Amino acid sequence: MLPKIEYPLYEIYLHSLDRKVKFRPFLVKEEKILLMAKEAKDADSAKLAISQIIQNCAAEPLDVEKLPLFDIEMLFVKLRAKSVGESVKLVFNCKNEIAGEDGLIASICNTDTDYTVDLDKVHYEIPEGHDSKIMVTDKVGVKLRYLTINSVANLTEETEEYDKMLGVLLESIEYIFDEDSVTKREDCTDAQLIEFIESVSAEFFDKVRTFFDATPTVVLEDKVKCKKCGFEHKLHTENLLDFFI
Repeated sequence: MLPKIEYPLYEIYLHSLDRKVKFRPFLVKEEKILLMAKEAKDADSAKLAISQIIQNCAAEPLDVEKLPLFDIEMLFVKLRAKSVGESVKLVFNCKNEIAGEDGLIASICNTDTDYTVDLDKVHYEIPEGHDSKIMVTDKVGVKLRYLTINSVANLTEETEEYDKMLGVLLESIEYIFDEDSVTKREDCTDAQLIEFIESVSAEFFDKVRTFFDATPTVVLEDKVKCKKCGFEHKLHTENLLDFFI
């Protein structure tokens, strides 16, 4: 009988749950899933691969499809760090403007510099005053869910702005409340919800846009010094999943 291999467990803090969740590191089968997603080179394969890897590695029941996109991103980056290593080697192209003797811009540096990203520096960035409850009137409000890895596609489709926002709202409304009651999304049909949305003021849509524009993000802040001109660039990087898919 072959020996059973035991793996260490790691705790990763998730903002939406406000607690730590336990995970094991990637195994060969997860690396295979990731490699196949890279070879497919399409967004749907990447999303499916990320969701499957996180679900496989979770040491407790976790509904990945309901997690906000920023928690998915944090989970995947931290899992990658614990499984493969905290460092990722990248190349930075310097666009520093080089002045001539007359003080005017003479050229752009355009030099590639190898640098190493430390994934331990990845952190959440939470906008000040961010609130998922949006008031429609003084007495009526809507509680919104954050975008998930599946629903985020609605923001990038080539559709009319109104239809795009309507589709996002149908997926993102968690419940509607007033002074006396709370009505959950699952207790409403799409038709009932659309009728409610179309009865609110245009200002409500502006508040919804602000909510999604100011959603928490996962960022990496670092510095890299150009090997040629010596200019030190301050990096503020988002969309970290692009490093790996």
